[in-house]
Amino acid sequence: MSKLKYLVYHNSSKLNDSEIRIIQFVLNNAESCRTLSLQQLSAKLYVSKSAIFRLCKHLGLTGYTELKFYLNEVYLEDKQKNQEKIYANNFAADLAKETENLQKYVKSLDLDGFFTKLSQANNVYIYSTGWIQQMLSNYLSHELLLFGISSIVLPAAISELEMVGKIAKKGDLLFIISYTGDNKEINDELSKFELFNNKFRYVSFTDLKQNKLASLSDYNFYYPTVKFTASGNVSFIMAYSLVDFLVNKFGIWQEGKGKQNDQ
Repeated sequence: MSKLKYLVYHNSSKLNDSEIRIIQFVLNNAESCRTLSLQQLSAKLYVSKSAIFRLCKHLGLTGYTELKFYLNEVYLEDKQKNQEKIYANNFAADLAKETENLQKYVKSLDLDGFFTKLSQANNVYIYSTGWIQQMLSNYLSHELLLFGISSIVLPAAISELEMVGKIAKKGDLLFIISYTGDNKEINDELSKFELFNNKFRYVSFTDLKQNKLASLSDYNFYYPTVKFTASGNVSFIMAYSLVDFLVNKFGIWQEGKGKQNDQ
C-alpha cells in the first residue's frame, strides 16, 4: 500500500464528504492529477484551493507539494499492477507457444548417441547452480529412476563439483543444470577437468542456447523460461517439461532397443 493510501485509510474519520470525493478522484486519476498545479486541480474539481489544502492537513501532509509527491508513488504503484496484469494475462499464451516450440525442438534432436551413453553409464551425477535448479535436479533424478537409471544429486557447492572431477570414471555422466550457463566459477572448474580427467561426459541444461557451459558440454539441452511478472520473475515450468519430453523419449528408445534384442 502506498503512503498516500495509508494516510487516507488512517485519517478517513477526519474527512468530510467533499474531501472524500476529492481524494477518491485524485487516487482514481493519479496519472493525470500528479502533474496538475494546485490551481489546475481546484479548477478541475470545482473546489477552492483552500479546500484542497485543508484536505492535505487532515491527511497529515504539510501541503499540496507533499500530496503530489505521494500521488506520484500511487501512479507508479498502479502502473506496476497494470503491468503485472498484462504479464499474467499473457502467461498462458506464452506458455502454450513455448510448449509448442519445445516439442518441435526436442523432436528435431538426434538423441540416439545421448541415450546410448545414458544407458551405459556406471554413474550419473546431477549438479545444479541454485535452489530452483536444485529442485529440478531432484525431479530429473526421480524421472530417470522410473526407467532404471539411478543418479547422485550433488549439493550446489563448487567443492562437490571438484570431488566428482576426481572420482569420475570413463563413461560416467555429469548433468549440470544452470540458468544462463555462464557461471564463471563452474565453467572454470569444468575446464580444469579436461586437464586431469577427460573420461566422463557432460550434459547441460540451460536457458540460453549459446553459452560457455554449452560449449564445454558433450550434450546441451535448451529450456525456455517464461516471464510472468513485470519485475522480471520467470517460470521454470518449461525446464520440467524438457525433462519429461527427454525421459519419455528415453523410455520409448529403451523399448525399441529391447524389441531389437528380442529379434
